[in-house]
Amino acid sequence: MTAQNALPWHAQQWQRLVAARDAGRLPHALLLAGRAGLGKGYFARRLAASLLCTQRAADGDACGQCQSCHLVRAGSHPDLIRVEPESEGKMIRIDAIRQLSDKSMLAAQEASFRVIVIEPADAMNRAAANALLKTLEEPASRTVLVLVSSQADRLMPTIRSRCQLVRFAVPPREQVMQWVEGVTEGADPEALYAISGGAPLTLLRAAEEQWLDTDQALIEELSQLKQRQSNPLVVVEKWEKRPIQRMLDGLKRCLSDLVKVGQGLPGDGLYHPALHGHLQTLAQGIDLSKVFRFLDDIMVVERGLTSNLNEQMILEGLAAQWLEMTRPGGR
Repeated sequence: MTAQNALPWHAQQWQRLVAARDAGRLPHALLLAGRAGLGKGYFARRLAASLLCTQRAADGDACGQCQSCHLVRAGSHPDLIRVEPESEGKMIRIDAIRQLSDKSMLAAQEASFRVIVIEPADAMNRAAANALLKTLEEPASRTVLVLVSSQADRLMPTIRSRCQLVRFAVPPREQVMQWVEGVTEGADPEALYAISGGAPLTLLRAAEEQWLDTDQALIEELSQLKQRQSNPLVVVEKWEKRPIQRMLDGLKRCLSDLVKVGQGLPGDGLYHPALHGHLQTLAQGIDLSKVFRFLDDIMVVERGLTSNLNEQMILEGLAAQWLEMTRPGGR
């Protein structure tokens, strides 16, 4: 978490916060917001390391050598508190926020700051979010709360209004392609750029998890279901073998492209420009208003994943909905 391995598209945000700290104007609460895959969590960890370092470099980064840096790296610094779900995709509950509220009132033990990182902040349930408000309304001296969110619109307006927004945008295409050069071996970097929406870390994840192949298979499966050429139960069995969140993300990408193609838009701007022809065929005879509702339903399902819903039933329901949408003569 030093300047040597900093993400280049973070430079402006970093310089602004370093200047605010040096001037004694660092806000007590920050909201790092922007789409997934831009490294906001990495930025939060870099900032925390810098605030806790006792021998910061001239550019504001942590030195990486002092005792404080060693403690941060080991995950045992007493003035660094991380709040996150117990497991990926679950909610942050009120007990975790109450504990951090108690700790935030204590004086820093080792450094001049106490840093609290909540990631992802939009995973807080309503009770947890309400509990956090008290900490935001009565900030302790020299305590900095860093909220990280890829869906900041899900946060309560009262929380957003009490944090200084630090927005992260998708970097220029040239910068992304230069940064990922040499790490997408065996895959088309342009296709990966499209499917990732230009978010660099999402692009790397798409390459590692082979999103291009999976989404192409998904479009074919949707086509076969539409044409009644595959047994829905067999298709659902294939879907069950994929992580549920990855499956839902793939559906959202494919359906979003389906809407764009159905509206007559060209291949530019699609997640899957190379599959434009397949998507045109798939879009024929489908009521796009139903596709919009289907996308809304998928997002509702996503929010329910934290409640330990039956994944098989979810996928069977989505397959049944698709069959109903594409029923011959059902338009």
